[in-house]
Amino acid sequence: MKNKLFSGRLQQRFASIFVLSLLFILLAGCQVNASKIAKQYQNGIPRDSHLAMLPFISHTGVPKEETVQLKRILLVQLASVGIKNTTVYKKPETNPAPSYLADIYELERAQLWAKSKSIKLSISGEILEWQYDEQNRFSTALQLKVTDIASGEDIWSISGMGEGRPGEAAYDVSRKLIADLVAAMPLQ
Repeated sequence: MKNKLFSGRLQQRFASIFVLSLLFILLAGCQVNASKIAKQYQNGIPRDSHLAMLPFISHTGVPKEETVQLKRILLVQLASVGIKNTTVYKKPETNPAPSYLADIYELERAQLWAKSKSIKLSISGEILEWQYDEQNRFSTALQLKVTDIASGEDIWSISGMGEGRPGEAAYDVSRKLIADLVAAMPLQ
């Protein structure tokens, strides 16, 4: 009886080691096959990169004037860290997409525009939160990402949240948050 119990435990241990070994080999294989894009930017994004600034996508119904202001803030912050070659996508007057698809459709059009201009990298943003609380404190959550236009692969992405003091302007809170997010961008 003891031999059967011992051999059962030995089989369980062997099976566990075997499964862990397979998992380790699989993970090691994924690491070896890292994309060429990721390898190209492993030391950071070159400061002399030509970036296309794509439209911000709002998940909170932020007014268009505010998204324009966010793009201006981002443009200034990029220049402050040495990325000075940024081309801003100017969206057309009309958008044939239904309102619930307008942001996504505009982002797709902007990506096609960037490809046609032979721009390799884009920076875009998402507005995840934009609100005032009952004490009149503004808070926002934003995500920024840099993407390789040709492959669609994200090179860098970061999210953050900013909250102001009572009465502090949305502009000031957003500027501080974007400055912090851009400062975290790996550059070479």
